[in-house]
Amino acid sequence: MKKFSLLSLSGALVILVSGMAMAADLTFRAGHSAAPGEPYDEGLKNMKAGLEKLTNGKATMQIFPSNQVGNEPDMIKGVLTGTLDITVPSNAPLTAFVEELKIFDMPFLFRDQRHMNRVLRGPARDEIAKAVAAKNLQLLGVYGVGTRHIMTKKAVASIDDLKGMKIRTMQSQYHLDAFRAFGANPTAVNYSELYGSLQTGVVDGAEAANTNYYSMKFYEQAPNWAMVGWLILTAPLIMQKQKFEALPKDIQTALMQSGEESAIFEQDLYNKTDDAFFDELKKKGIKVTQPDLKPFLAASKQVHEKHLTTETDKRILKLIQDTQ
Repeated sequence: MKKFSLLSLSGALVILVSGMAMAADLTFRAGHSAAPGEPYDEGLKNMKAGLEKLTNGKATMQIFPSNQVGNEPDMIKGVLTGTLDITVPSNAPLTAFVEELKIFDMPFLFRDQRHMNRVLRGPARDEIAKAVAAKNLQLLGVYGVGTRHIMTKKAVASIDDLKGMKIRTMQSQYHLDAFRAFGANPTAVNYSELYGSLQTGVVDGAEAANTNYYSMKFYEQAPNWAMVGWLILTAPLIMQKQKFEALPKDIQTALMQSGEESAIFEQDLYNKTDDAFFDELKKKGIKVTQPDLKPFLAASKQVHEKHLTTETDKRILKLIQDTQ
């Protein structure tokens, strides 16, 4: 009986030691604001799988969706202070920490999704990475969060129709200035209150992507969809630079490669998701308009001139505009 127990104990120890040997040496904690299964979340899962493959299991990631480890500003601060390893926040809150990233919040910065993809794989991306690095952050990739259009209660056939309309935007000075330039009256409303605000007339419309226009059922209160593509929203994938540089070189390389590959994966997934939602929106009977973009582009120049004032800003803007 004792012999059997000792053998069993010995076998258990072997299993335990083997399990410990197989466990990852490094586990990076990654947080984001989206729900499980949404493109952000799937992108980070893709990065986790890539990281494990590239490091032969030495490194992995633990992913915390739905603001489980704080809201986006909290998660950015967490990365900077070292309490969180990786996050992928919307660009707007990140500009409070890296002002140069305001370039991504400029109206009509990218000609289309393909142009954005080429920019994020070219020299402009390197310049942006340098600016991010100066603030003790390592850029691992840039996720896409959809092309933004304008939903309204009353149809918008041209920029003139926006005059005086109360349009809800994100609380970003760049977004607010963009809609002022378009002739609208940008109005502060919490996102959670937007449906009710549309219903009661507190606002006349809002900017959004196909995804949240459909998923939040905003089309029920604002059935007009002006497809202007005024912004392609981005979400930089970041970690603390000091922590990144303290890692072994092979882990650094794996983080960079898996991060960039996950960004490409996430951008493609978001585009497919957004296209699918647009098909669903058409089934709901939304009224689609396609206003002339020339007046929007002309109005956007004043926003660029107001906010892109440094030599670095102007150099990055030119690199983006020159990207074919």
